[in-house]
Amino acid sequence: MKRYFTISLTSFVFSVLNVMTYFMLGFITGNTAFSGIFSIVYPLQFAVSMLLSFFSSASNIRANKEENKNCVDTGIILGLIFGVITFGLVSIFVDNYITFMNMDAKIYKIFTLMAIGQLFLSFVNNMISEKLYFENKDKQANLCNIGFILLNFLTVTISALITKIQLAILLTNLVVLLIYVVVWFAFTLKKLKFDFNILKNFRYESLTIVGEIFMLIIYLFGFRKAFSFGEEYYTAISFINLITDPLWDSLFVINKIAKIDLSQAKYNYKKALKYSAIITIFYLTIGIILFFSLFKIYNVILKIGIIYLSIQIADFIINIFKANLQTFLQLEYSPTITTIINLTVKAIRALLSIFLATPFNTDIAQITCGVLGLIIFMILRFKFYKLNPNGFLERKYIKKDDEKLKIFNE
Repeated sequence: MKRYFTISLTSFVFSVLNVMTYFMLGFITGNTAFSGIFSIVYPLQFAVSMLLSFFSSASNIRANKEENKNCVDTGIILGLIFGVITFGLVSIFVDNYITFMNMDAKIYKIFTLMAIGQLFLSFVNNMISEKLYFENKDKQANLCNIGFILLNFLTVTISALITKIQLAILLTNLVVLLIYVVVWFAFTLKKLKFDFNILKNFRYESLTIVGEIFMLIIYLFGFRKAFSFGEEYYTAISFINLITDPLWDSLFVINKIAKIDLSQAKYNYKKALKYSAIITIFYLTIGIILFFSLFKIYNVILKIGIIYLSIQIADFIINIFKANLQTFLQLEYSPTITTIINLTVKAIRALLSIFLATPFNTDIAQITCGVLGLIIFMILRFKFYKLNPNGFLERKYIKKDDEKLKIFNE
């Protein structure tokens, strides 16, 4: 239980300080519109998650399963190269990206470039901390993450207090963060023998990778549509995002610890559900308190805000079961079948987000597909697995189905 809270609180603090960075940027510069930079780059967070899953998480899972540490450092090097290419291209075409998000490139260009740079350096930092978590060096990993986001917050706020020159704020922030990640990079990375397997990495993390691709599509096009219904909906969505984004980041610990425990063959399903429920209720309580404390200050129409919040709460509860089951089935049952299920559900969510003619399009799509995914995973769990008295899931012996599954996975 302690591990759930230590890792999740680190993610929570990280995400809160990230949100506060943009809030303070707008407040200090006297232009609160700059706080909206968080929403402009929000879809790109899923590009970070996708790259992190493929190059880092999958390599760490493989390292534990095969006792092969070379693939971890190789994954970090390759991730760094692909990260430079991905975020470099977005930076080059930043004007086009901002315009696509229905914002003014002349106003937001410099700080959007800063946010893109932050995302890239955050990706590098997360690859380092991910390696440390999988090596059970939680304290070092937590220190690595907290140090990064504190520096990000302080360099932006302090430099903004000293000068109003946007380029100076950008350079101060990104240079300090670059030095920080280079130090951790040198401290963590060791001599390596190149070892990277594209198919194995995709197999271990295909569920997450495919999911993040669709999340990128969902928020690029879904938010664009929702914002078109008027300022009151844009304000409510932005407000709910500022509250729930740190909560979702914190609760990703459910998937992370399940992956770590499964890779070390010590995953207890009963305990995982119990701890997941406790930590979810804890963060939900924080979210509800923040909502009712701040909605007036943020000029959110209460009725609209409650609708958005209620849907998020429902999905948080569903996530207790779904996050555990999909991770378990991905690693222990069939990565192919689990990925196909996730692909189908996310495709439906993307379609609903894009085509539903309502400002609640992304939220309706989210809860609908959350329920659908949980139902499918529960069916697989009860058909192929049983819970033993100690709380571990054990495979039911179904010879015919096992043979079909083996052929299918191959």
